[in-house]
Amino acid sequence: MEKVKNIINSEALGKAFYNLYDRWRDECKYEDINEYGKAILNVINKHFPQYGVTLISSTSRPFGVKLQVGDKKVHVFVKISGSYLQLCAKLI
Repeated sequence: MEKVKNIINSEALGKAFYNLYDRWRDECKYEDINEYGKAILNVINKHFPQYGVTLISSTSRPFGVKLQVGDKKVHVFVKISGSYLQLCAKLI
C-alpha cells in the first residue's frame, strides 16, 4: 500500500489528473477515455518507473484509472467534495 500512497500523493500526478479531468469534462463526447488513462499511466511511470505500474482500464464515472501496482489492484479516481476535487484510491 506504500507504493499507492506515494503515487496518489505525488504533486505531478495530482496536477496531471486534475488537468485531464477538466479537459474530459469539456471533451467527453468527442474523445476516448482510454487515451486519458494512458496519459495518467505515463505520468505515473515517469515519476515511479521502479513500481512497474500497468493500466487495467480507464473509468469515466468516476473519472479515473484502474491500475495494477505490484500485487495490488487499485482504482485511482477524482471525487468531488463541495467545491473541491480529491484524488482518491480504493483497492479493488
